[in-house]
Formats: sequence, structure tokens, C-alpha cells
Amino acid sequence: MLQVKMPEAFKIEYLELPVPEIGDDDVLVQMKRVGVCGSDIQIYHGRHKYMKFPVVQGHEGSGVIVKAGANVGTLKAGDRVTIQPQVFCGECAPCRSGHYNVCKNLKVYGVHTNGMFAEYFPVPASKVLLIPEAMSFDEGSLVEPAAVATGAIRRCGDLSGLNIVVLGAGAIGNLVAQVAVASGARKVVITDIIQKRLDIAAECGIHACVNTRDKKLKEVILEQFGDDEADIIIDCAGVKAIFNEAVAAARCSSKIVVVANYKEPVEIELPLFQRREVDMLGIMMYLREDFERAIDLMARKVVNTSLLISDYFDIRQIDDVYPYIDNNTDTIMKVVIKISE
Repeated sequence: MLQVKMPEAFKIEYLELPVPEIGDDDVLVQMKRVGVCGSDIQIYHGRHKYMKFPVVQGHEGSGVIVKAGANVGTLKAGDRVTIQPQVFCGECAPCRSGHYNVCKNLKVYGVHTNGMFAEYFPVPASKVLLIPEAMSFDEGSLVEPAAVATGAIRRCGDLSGLNIVVLGAGAIGNLVAQVAVASGARKVVITDIIQKRLDIAAECGIHACVNTRDKKLKEVILEQFGDDEADIIIDCAGVKAIFNEAVAAARCSSKIVVVANYKEPVEIELPLFQRREVDMLGIMMYLREDFERAIDLMARKVVNTSLLISDYFDIRQIDDVYPYIDNNTDTIMKVVIKISE
């Protein structure tokens, strides 16, 4: 089988290997589609703080089971699946309290251990979730980023009747905003400086899509919500200056939720949090229930992912993917790798 490995930053190797064997508790998945994530770009540039080379990337995948171990229950060859890419110990305090997404020993496929950029991927059966027959493998590769969104909104609490601002209209910001709409928010506003992303967000049913190239966030919030302002500001942009605008714009007794993957420390004006009693929540991935909700919302077409895939590449073209993304950041939403038909 073909496997694509990154031995160091900016370098790709194509390896021909035997098809992996599996244990009694595992399934062998023939990979169909794998999405390219922002963290994959960080790894390519050698800027991801929490990984070490070499690594086989890929953590947003869909495929079909071709072999099932003796102990996997009802899963069988031919089942269409997506994969929850977390490896956790189950023994540390976060795991014991149900927060295995922040396990002290957490590993993520494609980041800390081999991922899905391969024709076949052996994985414990506990990590796979069935996707409906009507869901394409393209959509299946977007379940993982959609689960980031459902996990983020779960952490926010009940959104019924609330005013929500999402900063950044890339793929994750778009999905977070869509899930916020689906969760009963009174009004969801998404901001960006790239108009194409905002146009896609509008097509996806986001209530208001605002270009902030020439506007401050506080001005946008007052225009959109009036004196009630924003109950929750969700940062999916990952830009220092924008985060500081969020801190400045946060209403008393509101929340700032950080979904974006920051690459460096951010200095904040802490007294603004204290004097306004602003809560700040960090988001780290998802739980299985977030995958289940993502699949449900996508299957019912409540969350639209069809507009988010901007480009496809074959698995044998992965060395072209990263320069292409670097050179087209304003037009790309999500790149998907075709592993097999």
C-alpha cells in the first residue's frame, strides 16, 4: 500500500508498504478521503509545538472497513466510517472525569502518531463511527472539523436566544457558526476580512456576515445587536490583534471562547476580564458525542458542508498541496485528499 510520510518540515516521502495486519479489537479501513487541516500546515512548516518528526499526517478521514477483528461487535467489512483521531490513556484525572479530549497523555493520529495519509489505516474499532449511506465520503472527511464545531458549542452551553459572534469565516469558523444557528442562537454574526469566505457563510445560512477590514469589532457588535451586545464571542481566527479586539469588545458578564489554534503566546489586558466578569473558555477537540451530533446535523442537512471543499488532490500529489495552500490562502476553505475511489 502507499503511505505518505513527512520526515521533516517541507519534505514528503512516498512509501510502498505491506497492508497492515490488525488485532482482534481493530478494524482495517480503506481510506477514501482525508481533509487537510490548519494544524497540518503548521506541521509542514515545522511550527507545530506539540509534535515531532517523522509523522504520517491525516486526522480528518472517511473510508470503508475492509476487515474487522474478532471482538469488534457489529462492525463489518463494507461499513462506511469516519474516525475519531484521539488516543487517550483512560487513567488520568481528566480521562476519569470524562474529559479524555484533554488527557494528560493525549495523542492525535496524524500529529503525535501515524495518521491517515495511507491507502489502508488500522485502527481500534472504538475509534470509528458509522456514517449514513447517503453521506458521501467527501462529507465524511468533514465530520471531524464539524465535531470541532459541535464540541465548541457544547462547551458554550445553552445558546437559546443568545447573540453570538464568530471571528473568522474559514472552514472551522463557518461550521461553528452553522452549529450555533442550529443550536437556537437568536442571532449569529460571523466576521472576516476575506469576502469570499463571508459569501460562502451567507450561502450556509449564517444570519449576518460582516467584513471587518475597515471596521472594529465593537462597532460591528453594536450595529448588529444594539445595547444588548454579544453574549458570546467565539475566536476561530487565531490572530493576536483580533483577539485583543474581542477582549476590548466583550460585554460585562459575557464569554470569550477560544477555538483557534494559536502558534504563540498572546498578551491580554487581564483587568478587563476581572472588572467585566468575562469568562474565557478554551476548546480542545471533541468527545464522541460531538462526533455523533456532527454526523446527525450533516445527515439532516442542518449543517451544510458541500460549499466548504474548495480543492481536491490525489494522494500522490501531496507534495503539491502545501505550497498550493500557502499561495492561495484567501481562496481556500478546505482541501481534501482523494486516497481511493
